[in-house]
Amino acid sequence: MAETEDPESDPRWDAVRRAAAHRVPTPPGLVERVLRAVARGRRTAVDVPGEAGRPRVTGDVADRLARTVAADGLRVSAVAVEDDVVQVLVSVRFGIVAGEAAEAFRRELTAELTRQLGVACAVDVHVVDVHPG
Repeated sequence: MAETEDPESDPRWDAVRRAAAHRVPTPPGLVERVLRAVARGRRTAVDVPGEAGRPRVTGDVADRLARTVAADGLRVSAVAVEDDVVQVLVSVRFGIVAGEAAEAFRRELTAELTRQLGVACAVDVHVVDVHPG
């Protein structure tokens, strides 16, 4: 088996290091929303109105589904449910276009939740890190 080169020795990794040196502002209210969701624990859920009632999706179920749907190169860091929106924090493998991967994952997770519930619910995906592989 051939030994693979450490991705962090790739010269392109320097661009990630430079980007990491710049502070990215946290979206207003995100930390408070996530902390409230964590404090409530498993009691958080999304109410999804539909013709057959209002099914509820708990954070635990959303977390399991997100990890199942996540594509290769994308790691789910955390899932929270806040204000009837599934919030997913992910990291992407170095070399993958983060915005495209996050949007594709958001569409796929939304579609899977819709398929399983029979109605759509809102999903937000936030890229919070880059990992070497």
